Amino acid sequence: MKRLGYDVIERVCDNSLLAHLREDVPDEVFNLFSTYAWENAHLIPSVLEVAGVRYTGSGMLGLSLARNYTKLFPLFLNSGIRVPPFKISITGNPLPNILSYPLMLIVDGYQGKFRLENNADLERRLDQFSEGSGYLLLEQVDGDQVSLFLLDRVPLPNTYDEHYLTIAQKAYDVMEARGLARFDFNQSNEPTLIGVDIAPDPLDEYLLITAASAGLDQDSILQLIIQHSGSDHTKSE
Repeated sequence: MKRLGYDVIERVCDNSLLAHLREDVPDEVFNLFSTYAWENAHLIPSVLEVAGVRYTGSGMLGLSLARNYTKLFPLFLNSGIRVPPFKISITGNPLPNILSYPLMLIVDGYQGKFRLENNADLERRLDQFSEGSGYLLLEQVDGDQVSLFLLDRVPLPNTYDEHYLTIAQKAYDVMEARGLARFDFNQSNEPTLIGVDIAPDPLDEYLLITAASAGLDQDSILQLIIQHSGSDHTKSE
């Protein structure tokens, strides 16, 4: 960003963040916390909004949903978005009626997913989490995976399949996402949304490769992300 001509101040996300924001009075905040951290990442936008600064990426609602698939996937399903079969439960309860293995286990508030081949795998993984933790079991869909990046609903790069774009944009709206987000599908005539990264690495290797085909390098991507930072938030006077 310095190479692009910006004056950059690096701040850590600690108890002094709000005071620093009011002292620095930044034109924009490039929010790397949502991308490279996990603990309390969904809360940082609330601090940025209290400070009245523009920032890159999604707000508290979108980031919270991305951490809680037990809320996110029912929301997708009820919004008419095609997703794989899934079951929701909490640790400590009897195992839900099992879908067809292999399954993906996603625990609310935990960064990471577990591939399960059988009941023994499921029980072993659930034992790692405290009782009462919500989790989702997602049936694995056959076929290759395709990913689509959106920057404020616009595909990045601007080459896409209309089938995937329509679903990705709807999911983007349902999550009230902002800025850069990635949507993963199985590759078929009836695309199924299998995963979302609402705060992907802006220098993600796959993104850089696909963007290069459209003549975009990493500087161009960073510049676009900055230009698309939360324009609905006005900096405090």
